[in-house]
Amino acid sequence: MKRTLLSLTLIAISSQTLATELYNGRISGMAGAGYVTAGYSDGLLFNPSLTASHKENDDFAIVINGGGLGSDKDDLIDGLDDLVEFTDYLKNASNLTLNDANKLKALMDNVDEKTLGASVGGSLVVAIPNSYLSAALVIKATGTVGVLADIDEDDYDLIDNSISDPFEPEDLQSSVYGSGVILRETGIALAKGFEVGGGQQLLVGITPKRVKVETIVYEATVADYDEDDLDADDYTVESSASNLDAGVTYQTGKIRYGLAVQNIKSDSFKTIDGGTYELDTRTTAAVGYVSERFIAEAAFDLDAHTTFGLGAESQIFRAGLEYSALSWLQLRAGLQRDLEDALPDAYSLGLGISPYNVFNIDLAGYTGSDETVGGALQIGLRF
Repeated sequence: MKRTLLSLTLIAISSQTLATELYNGRISGMAGAGYVTAGYSDGLLFNPSLTASHKENDDFAIVINGGGLGSDKDDLIDGLDDLVEFTDYLKNASNLTLNDANKLKALMDNVDEKTLGASVGGSLVVAIPNSYLSAALVIKATGTVGVLADIDEDDYDLIDNSISDPFEPEDLQSSVYGSGVILRETGIALAKGFEVGGGQQLLVGITPKRVKVETIVYEATVADYDEDDLDADDYTVESSASNLDAGVTYQTGKIRYGLAVQNIKSDSFKTIDGGTYELDTRTTAAVGYVSERFIAEAAFDLDAHTTFGLGAESQIFRAGLEYSALSWLQLRAGLQRDLEDALPDAYSLGLGISPYNVFNIDLAGYTGSDETVGGALQIGLRF
């Protein structure tokens, strides 16, 4: 039961990043639909060919993205803090009183089989577009973790049998479990555009990259639980590998078509308990529309894949809209749906402010089931 609940927690959190685990302040506002319509400093995070999607007067951009989301509908953080604080008190008590025993059991009931999850991410892009070969430095990182409290029924008998006697909280078998993954990538995006007649253009790009994966599998009794230990060496395994993203985009008039492949080579990374984290190949197709004031895109994964800890496969569809109410003000909205129905629907809203298209601040908010909420921010400078 505890492993199943923990897996579901991790999936709920990771899935509700709207497939924008990079937390891009612009694209997150469109629920991750930025595979063919996003700009050269944003879309390259998902489709390397967009590194060449620039205007004649675009020379340089530096963009920073960051964000996070979480779900603690059961107030597990506060519940665990209260339980750990009380077990610390009991370590110094001479005997276990009836009132203390009842309070301890109530605190244990309060966290039993409750879960929480959190995810954070960020990216840095330094892009230099040009007509010969556009290039960009791409640094990105994401981290996802889920925590579950599991109370051992035998502990209640232990507490009842210890009333009026010395009590050692270390004898409790109730535990806290955690699992997660931290993914870091550093790469160079390279892309070039080719005229194919009639004003149509074909963009081709790749991003060779170095990937570092840190898996987390944590277990501690409730008396020894410390959230700061989740990423300690005793519970983590760090590995690295080389990989490649690739993409193509076809632009004809206001219409865009594209195909992007993230992680051309699938990799497996070990966890401390002998399990594995699978970094699967993800292939996404997209079609979009771009006009002076309006952008629309639909993107969907061509293949289903299994997310870390999930027993079912998921296949994500994304749709997003952007409307430029003014030349410097953009409004965005989007939705995401799992075509395999393994994951819940999620929704997003976004706001962009970009005076003279030189400096920009973009905000996005998103929500899903289990009271999951999150946001993303982008700050950019372009010349």
